Amino acid sequence: MLPRRLSRLMHPVRRLGTCTTSRASFTVQDEEDFRNRVLSSSTPVVVDFHAQWCGPCKLLGPRLETIIGGKGEKVHLAKVDIDNVSDLALDYGVSAVPSVLAVKDGKVVDKFVGLQEESRIEAFVNRLIGE
Repeated sequence: MLPRRLSRLMHPVRRLGTCTTSRASFTVQDEEDFRNRVLSSSTPVVVDFHAQWCGPCKLLGPRLETIIGGKGEKVHLAKVDIDNVSDLALDYGVSAVPSVLAVKDGKVVDKFVGLQEESRIEAFVNRLIGE
């Protein structure tokens, strides 16, 4: 018999939850898509630069979706996979993931790098939308 801790690693507990992804959340396909949907947006946009292989990214993504989803149409979430749109990551100086940018009126107004607590993400989004 395995110790309880090892047993959990080998057989992780699956939790069911409901999460509604806002229509304001989208995946950026290429640089033109980024220009059209992020830089030209009249609504502020949080840009999540992530990668499929990045563990902290997998934890941050749902936190961003939940917080931004709760803001209605006040803010959008753009997801950028750095392996698919690497030039865009280079253009914005992304050297580590997750990297999150706040874009308003086509300009980067704030950013953070790394996994953050929900309270810090909430404050980040609130600053962007003026709450």
